[in-house]
Amino acid sequence: MSTKLNLKFTARDVAAVEEALNGSLEKIIASFRLTTLIQFLMVGLRDKSGNRLNLDEDKTFDLVDEKIKEYGKIELQIEVIDALIEAGFLPKAIDTSQLRTTVSEAIAEASKLPEASKTTGENTK
Repeated sequence: MSTKLNLKFTARDVAAVEEALNGSLEKIIASFRLTTLIQFLMVGLRDKSGNRLNLDEDKTFDLVDEKIKEYGKIELQIEVIDALIEAGFLPKAIDTSQLRTTVSEAIAEASKLPEASKTTGENTK
């Protein structure tokens, strides 16, 4: 993977995401959507000195497009989760290496489902 983003989260940052997405951190992480990623990056991205970048939504979407092409959405989401763990907002017991494997396996399994239903003669529409 290439250069990681400089992500740092404070209580204010996490509260802003919870407010914007109308849910608790745990609920938001459990249903990690693209809008979740955008919200976390808008509040958590820092420059080399640790100062907030304060990117607007359009610039954040541009950055997400670039990073997704570079190393994928799941890796970008895990990068956010790693930063939340490092900041103490999620348990250190979360194994993001195992999370990568589990998510990859779930996606691979889900991609097989339409093929499996075709072979059993079920209608997939």
